[in-house]
Amino acid sequence: MIDSKKRSFWKAITWRLFAIVLLAVVSYKTTGNMKSASLITLFYHSVQVVMFFVHERLWNYIKWGKTRGMFIQMTGLSGAGKTTLARAVEKRLKTKGFKVEIIDGDEYREGLCKDLGFSKEDRNTNIRRLGFVGKVLSRNNVITIMSAINPYESLRNELRITCNAKTIFVNCSVETCIERDTKGLYKKAIAGEIKNFTGISDPFEDPPFADLVIKTDNLDLDASVNLLEEFILENV
Repeated sequence: MIDSKKRSFWKAITWRLFAIVLLAVVSYKTTGNMKSASLITLFYHSVQVVMFFVHERLWNYIKWGKTRGMFIQMTGLSGAGKTTLARAVEKRLKTKGFKVEIIDGDEYREGLCKDLGFSKEDRNTNIRRLGFVGKVLSRNNVITIMSAINPYESLRNELRITCNAKTIFVNCSVETCIERDTKGLYKKAIAGEIKNFTGISDPFEDPPFADLVIKTDNLDLDASVNLLEEFILENV
């Protein structure tokens, strides 16, 4: 984010206050005259405050070295590792000074999207809502990662166009996801206790134009996070 003019001004003032005391002491020790030391200190630091303020404002208009937000829409079966990857790369990026927000599909189902079911129409509405949140965050310089199953290519393509979303396919076979079944959902879906479950009773459409594919049934977590982090740093 760019500093306001007021913030830049007060940054300049407080920085100069630290230096004023030092220069005043050095000037007095050198000249032995309090009036001369005061005039030297006042003139020098008045010029420095103005120049620092101008320098700060000019750098705000230089694009080199600036980062911006981006919106990533993850897609993949339940249990493929989307949220695990997102949380891991979030920690890495924050240590580098980036602002990161994870839009967790499960979490938003309990809040923003609690009125929706799991029909195709409701799933599309769910993704559109999450996409809108991601678009708003990313245009405010936040790296935003949407972790949701996001199974339909038509909606993924819509978000590419309307939200400038990058698509990352967390590719893991349904057999591997069933073996993992960390939430016990596949077991219930196979038993018929959960209807419209992606990969079992509802289709998942592999994205033909993903910006990045991470095969989490072949790669370990560290290698997968490395791929995701490199992709983000290259595109942000």
